[in-house]
Amino acid sequence: MNRPLSEGNRLQRAYARWAAPRYTCMSPEVREQAELIDRFLYSRRGLKFWAALWVALGASTVGLRYGGMSWISACLVAGVLWVVLPLALLSAWLQPQPFTWPKLRRKLPAIFAMAVLGTLAGFITGGTLRTGSFEWSQLLSDLQRASRVLVPAALAAALSVLAVAMGVAAVRRHLLERALQREREARELERLAHERDAAARQAAEAQLKLLQGQIQPHFIFNTLSAVQHWVDTGDARGAPLLRALTAFLRGSTELLGRDRATLAQELEMVDHYLATMRARMGGRLTSTIELPAALAAVPVPPGIVLTLVENALEHGIQPKLEGGEVRVRAFEETGRLVIEVLDTGLGPAADLTEGIGLANTRARLVRAFGPSAQLCLSALPAGGCMARLEWPWPVPSPTDVEGGA
Repeated sequence: MNRPLSEGNRLQRAYARWAAPRYTCMSPEVREQAELIDRFLYSRRGLKFWAALWVALGASTVGLRYGGMSWISACLVAGVLWVVLPLALLSAWLQPQPFTWPKLRRKLPAIFAMAVLGTLAGFITGGTLRTGSFEWSQLLSDLQRASRVLVPAALAAALSVLAVAMGVAAVRRHLLERALQREREARELERLAHERDAAARQAAEAQLKLLQGQIQPHFIFNTLSAVQHWVDTGDARGAPLLRALTAFLRGSTELLGRDRATLAQELEMVDHYLATMRARMGGRLTSTIELPAALAAVPVPPGIVLTLVENALEHGIQPKLEGGEVRVRAFEETGRLVIEVLDTGLGPAADLTEGIGLANTRARLVRAFGPSAQLCLSALPAGGCMARLEWPWPVPSPTDVEGGA
């Protein structure tokens, strides 16, 4: 039955009123368990339990009576076995904290006094009912006999019940401590995971800022110097150079602040950069960009191709007296998406060491597309260098990338 006892029949409502103040003394966890037990016991499903309990009490009493005990003694023993002991164990399970030796030690005199007095009262009542009369002399004789046999038995029964209850309480406390420890460990793991994710985000943001810093200040300063010189001398090349630089700075500032950009947006920023450099270098630089329409919407980390184009110009084309060509192309190849940056410059040096820009690009590539993503540099047979980016195509989902990384 899911509804609370306070909304049930008359008996259930009466019990709910009696139990309500006792629930308030319990912790939320214990109260939840107690309410579940009560809803079972005082529902139709609980009738089987009550029937079984009464059958057990009756059968035990009859068996003990025909085993030689009096009816009173048999009822007391059956009550201890089927009522007192289960209630004590249930209490020890639900609220194990009171069932410790320091707390029970203070209550032992009261418990023993109740056991002795209850036993004597039951013995006297049974003797009176059996003989049909009450005599002081017979009462004193019966009390002496009871104190030798029944009182020690009652004390032993009380101690046994307490010992079993303390054992159950100890097991329950151990289980609760283990559950609490597991909960603390789970919270600690969650905290560590949160800190790890935060550190990863901070590292990614730092690397993005580092990449943004790859738009080298000397490129901007040199371009502005050229613009100023051409404007001062009335050179017609000043206006196109200023327009190209403005378009590049506007596009790169907006794009590099994102987590992702489309390949079309990335190559548009590259085109603005190349236009700026063509305006500065004149006939020493030519460039082409090839992007199939089917690949225009491919998501990429912003600036990842721009870094390779900057390297091609700085280390390949600009140091070469006659200049050269930069060619950027994107295509699909056997389940891989490939972006190549080719230049006809001086080519990679024999003692080439990877700089921070390339290392950062490679790390961002793997983070975005998984461990099979690659960045390779190689010399071209006719002279110059090729930087090749490639990763699985179609692009894996973020879950797949994290699982593979």
